[in-house]
Amino acid sequence: MKLGLAFSGGKDSWACLWLNRERLDEITVLWVDTGKNFPELLETIELAKSLCPNFVRVASDRVRQNREQGLPADVVPVKWTRVGQVFSGPKPVTIQPYLSCCFDNISLPLHRAALEHGITHLIRGQRNDDGHKSPSRDGAVVDGGITYIHPIEGWSSEEVLSFVAKHMPLPEHFKFKHSSMDCYDCTAYRDETADRVAFMRQRHPSLYAEYQARDAQVQAALREALGHESKEVM
Repeated sequence: MKLGLAFSGGKDSWACLWLNRERLDEITVLWVDTGKNFPELLETIELAKSLCPNFVRVASDRVRQNREQGLPADVVPVKWTRVGQVFSGPKPVTIQPYLSCCFDNISLPLHRAALEHGITHLIRGQRNDDGHKSPSRDGAVVDGGITYIHPIEGWSSEEVLSFVAKHMPLPEHFKFKHSSMDCYDCTAYRDETADRVAFMRQRHPSLYAEYQARDAQVQAALREALGHESKEVM
């Protein structure tokens, strides 16, 4: 058996890391670097590197994927997708479902890296009460024969924070729903990222400007697609 740990830098993956702190020399820790990380996330990544002898950075070309497939959104106008534009003609911006963006830029690179490193059992910080989670559960065997291990599957967010606080000072962003902080300019998950966007606007205005420019393109596409004149439609 070769153990791996999917590490995002968020509170749940930190809980998994601390649960396995006595055997980190036996675990290959895989972190997918989107290239669009908050500075606060990179600080926690440096801490994880210092603790994990087998820490692996997995590069993800999110810029290229977004350029080719479009900006991620919760609501997707079909004519603005890459395929839709083949039939309806070119649009000022291309839109893709956020699930496609997350899969191409995080899930798939992670899975490929696990296979390349010969991982047979992958520890993941998925919880049952997560608003967004894969259909796989603890003990599931996925493509390539990798068995998923979900040690905190039945934990609540509060239990995670309480456990992690016993081992490290809690970064401010751990209170956010998206505590991994891996794509500051993500234009999806609007209901879940309001706190993170407000934080970015106050602490990182230059990053917020990048986010705002992308979000304006999504909003314009949706208004045109739905024939709405309102300022915001999603």
